[in-house]
Amino acid sequence: MNKSKIAGILSGVAIVLAGCGGFVYTTVGGTVTGLGTSGTNTVGLKNEGNYTQVLSADGSFSFTEASNAQYTISVYQQPRYVNCSVANGTGTMNSSTGVANVAVTCVPNVQINGNLSGLADGSKLYLINNITNPATNVSTSADNTPAGAISANGTFVLPTWVVSGYNYNVTVALPPPGQYCTVANGTGVADNNPKLSPPLIGVNCVTAVPVTFTVTGLTAGNSVTLTNTSIARKEGDPLTVSTIGTYNFSWSLLTGMNYSVAVTTQPNGQTCTVQNGNGTANLANPGASANIAVTCQ
Repeated sequence: MNKSKIAGILSGVAIVLAGCGGFVYTTVGGTVTGLGTSGTNTVGLKNEGNYTQVLSADGSFSFTEASNAQYTISVYQQPRYVNCSVANGTGTMNSSTGVANVAVTCVPNVQINGNLSGLADGSKLYLINNITNPATNVSTSADNTPAGAISANGTFVLPTWVVSGYNYNVTVALPPPGQYCTVANGTGVADNNPKLSPPLIGVNCVTAVPVTFTVTGLTAGNSVTLTNTSIARKEGDPLTVSTIGTYNFSWSLLTGMNYSVAVTTQPNGQTCTVQNGNGTANLANPGASANIAVTCQ
């Protein structure tokens, strides 16, 4: 039997199936634009059956669907530098004619920049964007992990990318030792309009008072966790140590800021107490906040 006869038979079977309320397989697809052609961006698409396709350049795509199926095309993996949305991605097939009008449009994400002053030589500052980014693969700080270190004064660009039209909220994640840093213009809405000049985030660091404690009596193999609660770090500034010695909390304080040091996790088989754990930071007299004693017995 030649190929033309086979094709004719298959075509006839498809017509009979469709006419009897059955189905044939066809396609649902469309085009991706805004992804570019360099391969820098990669977007992952899926249908309602969790079949996936990955594209790294503008162009067409399609999924196989039954002619009577309900379909849903969505993005399951966003690129880093652009954010993609789907139009005409849902519907119901009502014939063997394919659907080709699904539009995946990608627009540039936005990097947040700023200017840093006052950072001490050899120090590093970590900033964090506290807004969860809807783009799956865009670096975010939802897990409270510092996004990147800034080690020099001057202009900087954060490594995180924010979807245009979404909020950002940049704060200090980890200050440099012995300094206190503040952020100006840290909140706003990301905008990828090249005609608009995004406002620079202003970060300034000044000399501050370390909060220092000395641990004695801690036995080998044990550890103790302390935290300092202050206006600088209302959620606390925890630190776990496993040997005797002198330690600084991560957050230094401005003059006039109160500190309150307490044990939050005791070592196994021991009890640690804090002496001189409450006070007020004073840059003119930093010795007071360095006189905190933690005695373990």
